[in-house]
Amino acid sequence: MFASPQVDPASTTPGPGRARRRPRRPPPLPVLAEHEVVVAGLDPRHDGVRVAHLSDIHVGNMTPAGHVRAAIALASGAGADLIVMTGDYVCWRRHEVEAAREQLAGLRAPRVLTVLGNHDYFTHARGMTAALVDQGYEVLRNQHTVVELRGAPLTVVGIDDPVTRHHDVEAAFAGVARRAGSLVLCHAPDAAPGLARAGAGLVLSGHTHGGQIYVPGVTDRIMRRLGLNYRGGHYAVGDTTALYVTPGVGFSGVTHRVGPGTAAEVALLTLRAPRATAPAGTARSAGATAAAG
Repeated sequence: MFASPQVDPASTTPGPGRARRRPRRPPPLPVLAEHEVVVAGLDPRHDGVRVAHLSDIHVGNMTPAGHVRAAIALASGAGADLIVMTGDYVCWRRHEVEAAREQLAGLRAPRVLTVLGNHDYFTHARGMTAALVDQGYEVLRNQHTVVELRGAPLTVVGIDDPVTRHHDVEAAFAGVARRAGSLVLCHAPDAAPGLARAGAGLVLSGHTHGGQIYVPGVTDRIMRRLGLNYRGGHYAVGDTTALYVTPGVGFSGVTHRVGPGTAAEVALLTLRAPRATAPAGTARSAGATAAAG
């Protein structure tokens, strides 16, 4: 259980000419959303590997600390082989970096790999990087690393934020011995076509919040005008690249998430090697589990 927020009595006690105000109800906690994804070129020994994916946590005054801690608990308790985070850990203010350092602590997995997002650059990229490293998490900035899983190497490529033009796909993939079946972390999903051309097997992104306030037709049209072509969920990009865009955890702009595909989540993706009947990019949702409240 998370402690109830403290309420200023003055905010609920009516004065002259003042109506009684109710304390704000906290937003629904994140859920664990489970999926299976077929990844072209995946080493058969990695069939069944599970990756927990968090994004857009947005530590700050719009995202309650209990909301963040619930997401951390979900990811840590999922039994994932690898935990990844794809940026936007804070909103706009520098002091949020210190809060993020505390609230993001405690992820439990053999390795935790991360990239930065546009809000991290808007706020304090150097400080946010240090905060992640202090927790033992690895920050990939146009770099790649190799994770040994089940006796086989899995290449994980981290693309720095494309929104603020810090990305360098060529540098990130330089020296990668085997691009097929690689896992690529990139905050903004609209970089996916370029990543597909570079040979990515599976791209994990966030950034869009699923639209956050989703009105069918209207939100899609606005997003397209902004150059946002992947609202959320699973996509096949090119012939051999799968893309998953999570709606993320936190809030930006408003403290609500409304409409299908916007609910706060931690994604748990089970990687599957291709079968004759399952083309690359094929995905299956395995349901969702709510965080303990």
